[in-house]
Amino acid sequence: MTEINFYQIDDAITKSLAPLLIKVVDDKKKALILCQDAAKFKEIDDSLWSYGKYKFIAHATLADKDLEQFGWTRQPVFLTNQEENVNEADYLILTKEASEAFIAGFARVFYFYEAQDLEVVKKFSKKFKKVNAYKKIDAKWASANL
Repeated sequence: MTEINFYQIDDAITKSLAPLLIKVVDDKKKALILCQDAAKFKEIDDSLWSYGKYKFIAHATLADKDLEQFGWTRQPVFLTNQEENVNEADYLILTKEASEAFIAGFARVFYFYEAQDLEVVKKFSKKFKKVNAYKKIDAKWASANL
């Protein structure tokens, strides 16, 4: 059974997403970020390239067609709007719901959502048995209820 971790964010998604992605890459794992909203897709794509004053998080997107010749599987962080694990990722990062069949193909799933989406997230979370929820309190992640 896939483990799903829900994170309620209250600021820019990259502030929460970037530390997770750095850990994924450091652990020699891969992440697929599924973002079906065009504005959120652009926000994440742009902000990963400018994360921190002297840092960025290298990643590829579905729009990077020239990468097809080198193979998507070489990409440790991949941003897409399609339910296809083209980089053979270990972890799935969601900003919106995905199908249960797609989610089942990952070792772990991280779902980042904003407070106004709480009711939708609660309903979605009921589809799964192994669910953890977190919310930032005093700048640290703490267990929360869905």
